[in-house]
Amino acid sequence: MTKLDYTNYLKDKYFKIDEEYYNSFLIKNKFQKPSENIEQRFRRYKNKNYFFKKVFFQIKLEDILLSKHDLIDLIKKIEFKISKLSKKNQKIFKLQVKKVFNYSDKFQSKTITPFFTDNFNFRVCFYCNKDFITNFETDKKVSTFQLDHFYDKGTYPYLALSFYNLIPSCYVCNAKGKGSANTFQVSIPPNDENFDFENKIKFKLFLDEDCKNLHVQDKEHIDIPLKEQFTNEYDKYIEIFKLNERYKAHKDIVYEMITKAELYPQSRLKELQDLTGIPFQQIKKDIFSLSDEKDLSKKPFSKLIKDMSEELKLT
Repeated sequence: MTKLDYTNYLKDKYFKIDEEYYNSFLIKNKFQKPSENIEQRFRRYKNKNYFFKKVFFQIKLEDILLSKHDLIDLIKKIEFKISKLSKKNQKIFKLQVKKVFNYSDKFQSKTITPFFTDNFNFRVCFYCNKDFITNFETDKKVSTFQLDHFYDKGTYPYLALSFYNLIPSCYVCNAKGKGSANTFQVSIPPNDENFDFENKIKFKLFLDEDCKNLHVQDKEHIDIPLKEQFTNEYDKYIEIFKLNERYKAHKDIVYEMITKAELYPQSRLKELQDLTGIPFQQIKKDIFSLSDEKDLSKKPFSKLIKDMSEELKLT
């Protein structure tokens, strides 16, 4: 729901993400048998395994781990080569790929999670904009985010370790929302340069017919569906993450905004300005929890509040 530019969340703005991420895999791990880093392992498989060599011919490990804007092209290229194998050989090949790009058993806790936890400060889930995904420290550093494989690692096991296929998200979006849904060619990831959910999708306010002049007796008289304007490219995104269903549980936020809009019309806000000397716009921001922050990924429900403030003509 909010755009993800990893550089905006770096603890050290001079940190070289691609270079450091790739180097983190070049350490020989004790759990690798024989003892080798992933680059050496990838090269060995390409030299000795016919299927591996055929599919990954002219594709470097770096292409796989760090593809960003051309990630879809990479998927198409690899999937085309896999399709040329027999069904039996496709299964053999995928088993080999899982051994090399082993996310859960080898690299998740040892390499990838520490890399994200040590170098980034994420705030709110990029998929739903509902839950915090901040780090905290006890006797060790703990992350509350999960790393979702936007392109499912079960379907595309060679992308299991790909940095730009990893989206920091909340537990619900990762496990209960998207799960293993195949998002290839049906949705745009938040880290895509063309991702524009904020401007193309809006929460719209609908009230029951008996709600005259925003006089709402109960939150159940409110509906706040996400509506796409001029395009349908995000329909699948909304469906996969069950955003409309999940936001129904938070109509109380909108109900409170409507109640305040009824209690504090423009005339009342101007009276408060005259009484307190506090600027009119500041009073409005304080009452309705509005924010000047352009980055919606820093506060939960910021997208909902922004859209509803426009619907209620508060901004």
